[in-house]
Amino acid sequence: MRLIRYPLRYGAALLVLAAAALIQGCGGGGEEERGGAESASVTVLFSSDMLGRIRSCGCTVEDSGGLGRRATYYERVRQGSREVLVLDAGDAFSLDLSFTKKEAELAMESFSLMGVDVFTPGENEFIFGLPFLQSIAENAEFEMIAANVVEPSTGRPVFGKQYTVITLQGGLRIAITGVLDETIKFPAYIDRSTFTVEPVERTLEKVIPLMKEDADFLVLLSHMGLNRTRDLLVRVTDFDIAVIGHGKPMMKKTEKSGKTLLLATGGLGQYLGRIDMELSPSGGIDYGRMRLVPLPDDIRIHPGIREIFRVYGIPLTDKEAGTH
Repeated sequence: MRLIRYPLRYGAALLVLAAAALIQGCGGGGEEERGGAESASVTVLFSSDMLGRIRSCGCTVEDSGGLGRRATYYERVRQGSREVLVLDAGDAFSLDLSFTKKEAELAMESFSLMGVDVFTPGENEFIFGLPFLQSIAENAEFEMIAANVVEPSTGRPVFGKQYTVITLQGGLRIAITGVLDETIKFPAYIDRSTFTVEPVERTLEKVIPLMKEDADFLVLLSHMGLNRTRDLLVRVTDFDIAVIGHGKPMMKKTEKSGKTLLLATGGLGQYLGRIDMELSPSGGIDYGRMRLVPLPDDIRIHPGIREIFRVYGIPLTDKEAGTH
């Protein structure tokens, strides 16, 4: 089931977690219920740090991962009755010099086909230059949001928005923003003249009040790595969940910083994160079940992804090519 997205003054990015665990009573986005909102059953699927692994691992014992299996899993989840939100916290591209623009375009077209809702780019996504990434954002069927990546001359976000709001069918609103760590070192060959990465906390001080006006539940896509995100959330306490990218972070057990639930899946596309949540009308998490989801070789390759690989002239692995 697809969600309703309303355009705003700004925009955002979201994601959610891993590790079999149960959470109850993880605070909401407001003390009072927003007019007429209903409780909601929501599944959030999240990922990060694919690092160019668009195909499966090709492993001898058990082949796993790859965009084709991920798309099929997403499709299965959407066949249920729950509302589904799909988020990615960046570094989908590889810094390997063999990684091509064609592979980058294939990855982002696959994200659109899979129904990704929000994507926060990491430093890897800038390897082919900002104009290339902006052209992808303009043509994608998902939101690309990095609130603190701005034009040097105007201070405006290079992808147009600082956050976005997604409205569930019962009226509950989820605001999502994404940030990139200002201390991350970009590869020297990346042209930094067309963008500036502003300090995260300074950006969030401006954005969070606007998000709280517009939504009941706040989500952060943090491309800052695990330790830097933990440190940030000691001081910035408004988010309900934070999906973490950069450095292949993996959360194998439930962890919170204040009221914020931390979510991360590891890297290389071998696992997805999933959380099934019951949200109260005020945006509180009444119940949530979180787990890491492997993508083994008994999941068929999605025919749409198979066709995208064919069109781009990029082969699947031998094991993927034989999976129907």
